Amino acid sequence: MHGADGTILHADLDSFFASVEQRDNPRLMGKPIAVGGGVITAASYEAKAYGVAGGMGGWAAKKLCPGLIFVPPRFDAYTKASKAVFKVFEDTSPLVEGLSIDEAFIDVRGMERIAGTPAEIAERLRVRVRDKVGLPITVGVARTKFLAKVASAQAKPDGLLVVPVDGELAFLHPLPVEACGVSARSRRASCTRAGS
Repeated sequence: MHGADGTILHADLDSFFASVEQRDNPRLMGKPIAVGGGVITAASYEAKAYGVAGGMGGWAAKKLCPGLIFVPPRFDAYTKASKAVFKVFEDTSPLVEGLSIDEAFIDVRGMERIAGTPAEIAERLRVRVRDKVGLPITVGVARTKFLAKVASAQAKPDGLLVVPVDGELAFLHPLPVEACGVSARSRRASCTRAGS
């Protein structure tokens, strides 16, 4: 059916604070870093591979990853980077719904004739964020906000995942319920029902 492709993009910067630190200090690139000291604000993917996560105490994080490098947070730098990324979002579509400093929903409905398919728009967005702001970003494309957000989570880091409208159940079915935002208390609820 014409126009049946999902037109909602969920764009989510990867380990945002940590990625800004790695971008601004090339010596940190590829290293396990944690932003913050007493309590971790953000961790790079290299640190996450050891189990380091935001909200964790610095001592516990260091125990998991002895080579962890602590970096003090620079909120001015993160705000500036966020503004630059949102400028790319707003250049992509007039319909941008910011969710936080590092993620947004972007509606590209009706833009196919002038800008290409939603997947092409998403890939171009990723390239532009990398070229203009120097940061990795993951994008999920789907028919609903829920599905786009789940898709971007599955595509991380630095990926792109399109959920075809006729493949929504096939996409959701193998995922653990946690991936669908279902709490431990509600795990009996079916993840697949949320695709509508």
